[in-house]
Amino acid sequence: MSLKFKEKMFSFEKPEILNGMHLLTYGGTFFGMWGIKGYFLVVDNVFIDTGNHNSDKKAFYDFLLSLDRSRNWMVLNTHLHEDHCGKNRAVQKILGAEIFSPESVDDFSFVSWMMDFIWGRPVPFNFSMMEKTSYETDCGRTIEVIPTPGHSPGHCAFRIMPDNIIYSGDAIPLPVMKRYITYGENYIDEIESLKTLLVYAEEGALFVSAHHGILKDPVKIIKDRIDGMSGAVDQVSRLLDDGHKDPAVMGRLIFGRPDFIYRRFTDTIRCSQDWTVSSIMEGLKVQV
Repeated sequence: MSLKFKEKMFSFEKPEILNGMHLLTYGGTFFGMWGIKGYFLVVDNVFIDTGNHNSDKKAFYDFLLSLDRSRNWMVLNTHLHEDHCGKNRAVQKILGAEIFSPESVDDFSFVSWMMDFIWGRPVPFNFSMMEKTSYETDCGRTIEVIPTPGHSPGHCAFRIMPDNIIYSGDAIPLPVMKRYITYGENYIDEIESLKTLLVYAEEGALFVSAHHGILKDPVKIIKDRIDGMSGAVDQVSRLLDDGHKDPAVMGRLIFGRPDFIYRRFTDTIRCSQDWTVSSIMEGLKVQV
C-alpha cells in the first residue's frame, strides 16, 4: 500500500452477482495506518448505509446527481457510527431521502479529532427510528431488518429479497479473534449476532460486509470469527477462575501487548484491548 497522508477514495460499480444493485466503495487512511475500505449498497431507491463523510465528495455528488431525483429515496442505516452514516446528509439534501436508523444519537460529538480526520464527522441529518421489520423498494424488493446487536446496541443487518443478499454492516469483524473493540461494544452479544447470521449463510445467502465486501465463503468467515471470539471468552473465563481481575493484565495474557497506536491513542480512536476484556467480563456476569 502506498503511503498516503489522508485517503479520500470513493468508487461505485454494479457487479453482476448483485443483480443490478450498486456496490459503493470508500476508504480512509492516516499515514497508511488505516488502509480499511468500506462498502455499502444502493438497492433500487434505497441506500443501505452511506459510507464516511471524508470520502471523495465530488465523486459522490456526481454519483448522486446521476440518479433519478423523482424517485422516493430512502436510507436504511445499520447503525450510526461515523463511517456508515457520513454521507446521510448529502443523500438527504440532493435526493430528498427519508432516513431510518435502528438507534439514535443526539449529535456526533463522540467522533474524536483523529477519527474526524480519518473518517470525518457526519453533518447532522433528520431521521426517524426504524420501527418496521421490513421495507419495500420501488422495484418490488423487500428489505428485511435483522437485529444484530453487539458492535453497537441497535446494530442491524438487512436481507434483500428475493435476491437473498444480506448486507451485514459491521456485524462480521475484520480480525478472526477480535482484539480491540469500540467503546460501548458488547463482545458476547456480537458473537450471538454472528450465530444469527451463520444460519442465513448456511442456507445459501450471499453476504456483503461493510469492511470485507462481497464474501466468497461467508460460512467459513463467520464460523472462524465465532470460534476466535468464543476462544477469547473462554480464556477470560479461565483467568477469572484463576483469580485474575485486572482487564489490562488479562488482555496481555490473551492477546499480547497492545499495538502502539492502541496504547497511545485509546481515547482518540475509541478502541481498546482493555475494553474487550471488560466487555467479556460483564457479559460473563450476565450469563451466571
